Amino acid sequence: MDSYANITIDGPSQDPIVAALRQLHISAFVSPTVRGHTVIYHEDLSSQEGLAAFLSSYFRCPALVVMGYGGVLLYHLYESGERTDAYVSSPHDELELDEAPTGDAEKLCAAFAAEHAVRRTEQILRKQAGPSNPYALAVNRHGELFRALRLPLFAAGAGFKAIELGELPAGAGWDAGQVRRTR
Repeated sequence: MDSYANITIDGPSQDPIVAALRQLHISAFVSPTVRGHTVIYHEDLSSQEGLAAFLSSYFRCPALVVMGYGGVLLYHLYESGERTDAYVSSPHDELELDEAPTGDAEKLCAAFAAEHAVRRTEQILRKQAGPSNPYALAVNRHGELFRALRLPLFAAGAGFKAIELGELPAGAGWDAGQVRRTR
């Protein structure tokens, strides 16, 4: 099953993020900052949440970890280093969850100053995936969610491994020449 993960943060620009990651010896690709949002494609899939919590605390900003596993989309929202929201689109045997978190559209929208998008975000989170609709792939739900929140669409479906292999994301603001690798 294809999987990917990335972290989108609101506030700090690319340079201080790269400096913080290098200080911690973390291997990642860091996107250009677009409308105040920067996407971090961290190499270690298993430590996304810890890095997001650290960055959120360090920069005092929201950090949204999004992970896609085939048709399953997960997110964890961190604010000031604390997890304030979580979501999984559908339960899955490979995920070790006691209960599938349902996400809170109001919290998510408030974190990224997208209160205008609460109703649309709620629809995106609640739509059932199935073979006859586009949400059967996590990347499609991710893209629609980021479109509603006005976050960089180049985050949808992209992770460290794909970028390293030359499979570059696309979307407004993506400039491969401005992407920085920390290690």
